[in-house]
Amino acid sequence: MATSRFFMPPSASTWNKSKVSLQRVNKTSYAIQKTVRFSVINCSLKINLHAQPALNGEIRVPSVIKEMENEDITSLSVAGRLVKAGLVFQQNVSVRSFEIDSEYKMSTKAIMNYLQEASLNYAKKLGLTIDTRFGITPGMRKMDLVWVFRGMHIEVDRYPCWGEVVQILHWACASGRTGVRFDWTINDINTGETLVRASCLAVMMNKNTRKTCKLPEEVKDEIKTYLSVDVEPIVEAFKFSCPQIEAMDHIKTGLTSGWNDLDVNYHVNNAKYLDWILESTPDSIRDRHELWKMNFEYRKECLKDDVIQSLSRVVPNNEKNRGIEVEHVLRLESGHQVLRARTVWRTNSHPCRGINSMKTIF
Repeated sequence: MATSRFFMPPSASTWNKSKVSLQRVNKTSYAIQKTVRFSVINCSLKINLHAQPALNGEIRVPSVIKEMENEDITSLSVAGRLVKAGLVFQQNVSVRSFEIDSEYKMSTKAIMNYLQEASLNYAKKLGLTIDTRFGITPGMRKMDLVWVFRGMHIEVDRYPCWGEVVQILHWACASGRTGVRFDWTINDINTGETLVRASCLAVMMNKNTRKTCKLPEEVKDEIKTYLSVDVEPIVEAFKFSCPQIEAMDHIKTGLTSGWNDLDVNYHVNNAKYLDWILESTPDSIRDRHELWKMNFEYRKECLKDDVIQSLSRVVPNNEKNRGIEVEHVLRLESGHQVLRARTVWRTNSHPCRGINSMKTIF
């Protein structure tokens, strides 16, 4: 694989005006049968300061690469690795054909699955996974606790295309007394450009009572070494009021899950919720636009035999730059809400380069 060496500006104060020169040194990896080469010889690492709050002090993500000068960051890593003294997890992935949509772009559902996969691999690398249980520490096992997502916020600046290699950076931060916030970026491995940013709040749930609880001191002690402190979310959730159920005029009923939609806690996987809210999103929006921003508020766990109703409405908006906003609710037939969400859509952008000419083949 190709090796990248980064030559940094002389000081952190020059970040706003400087570009990081990226020089490629071709090396061949014999770990796989085929040789992978990158044709880009000279390019720049783009640092999106507005979208990337400080990780600690002057360090920014993905400028954490600054601390990995002279390291090989382009070799495809299945398991990922720890960087920055274990505070950041790094994993490189290639966009595969079964993860793309009709436009040859990585699907939003695939993005959500990769975010979750990075979190689980991070916990495994830290030694916080025991007895094949994902992300379960000894203290959590003793108290029958598991992690559950309370909210997820995602912004996509550009969707990766089929065959692209992207790099996922992931870290965790303390969030009050009750939970932990997970942050991710997905970056173009050739340019360093940030493509996707995401934040998620995770809390503890007792497996027996099915109720959330405060983060126990024993668990805090087990994970505190790996939590960043006083770090702003990589993406802020935009606030929205209680959904207007009576105004929701796009409704899809009778939605169910299958065995393949369940996670290891026998909950419906959080990415499945995206499928359901799209069921009631107007075709005129889905056909001509792409998802830009997503805010999910998980209200209640959803199990295999639950029957779901998906309700949506387009939010009136006269500001063109804000995109098209759609409000969503998923609820059980009994009326109990499972999910509240708001999505923002923009006109389809960035055709996958070199892909459109291949469409006639299929």
